[in-house]
Amino acid sequence: MTAVRKDRTADGGTPVATPRRKALRRHWWFTPWLYLLVPLAFLVTFTYLPIGDMIGYSFTDWDGISPERNNVGFENYTDLFTRPELFKVFLVSGVYLVAAVLQIALALYFATVLSFNTRFRNLFKGILFFPYLINGVAIGFVFLFFFQPHGTLDSLLSLIGVHGKHQWLGDPDLVNKSLAGVSVWRYTGLNLVLFLGAIQSIPPHLYEAAALDGANRWQQFRHIIAPSI
Repeated sequence: MTAVRKDRTADGGTPVATPRRKALRRHWWFTPWLYLLVPLAFLVTFTYLPIGDMIGYSFTDWDGISPERNNVGFENYTDLFTRPELFKVFLVSGVYLVAAVLQIALALYFATVLSFNTRFRNLFKGILFFPYLINGVAIGFVFLFFFQPHGTLDSLLSLIGVHGKHQWLGDPDLVNKSLAGVSVWRYTGLNLVLFLGAIQSIPPHLYEAAALDGANRWQQFRHIIAPSI
């Protein structure tokens, strides 16, 4: 039987990095890249190549359909920064930005309130989270009738003295606000669950210590909950 030679130190401890082992390491330096080959291929194919194509298209007059496209240089960028009407897209994005901030603020408020010993808190958690479980197509049909002229929303507004026929989905000044409101209604529950999970991970003894020091709910939120999440 052939004896296997082990390269060890004199005291039989950790193997010594012999020249042969160093040569093998240099020879197989690319082994980690083999594991990354497929993810990198997907990343380049579906991320970096489309970005490169998009940058190339920005210097042409291609409409996305025609087989012909002409190089126009920086004309598209000149139009972008010299036509004020193109900046209206930022106003539209601002509506959804405000809705996102409102959505997070509401979710944080309800998560904080429901994290304390509140009556029927499990019921309120279910009510707030339920819209997120509804299918998107069903939500579309529901709010299609909700926003109809003289529909549900107009009927509710008439109860508080606001009368009239409103084009909630047809008026350019109202449609984005209407859709942003639907987004707030649907996704507040998701953020509520995330905030609840973060709040429930806070050690209970911090609340007990704060209560012993006389801290009220607002002070507990400011000094314990907000920094912890």
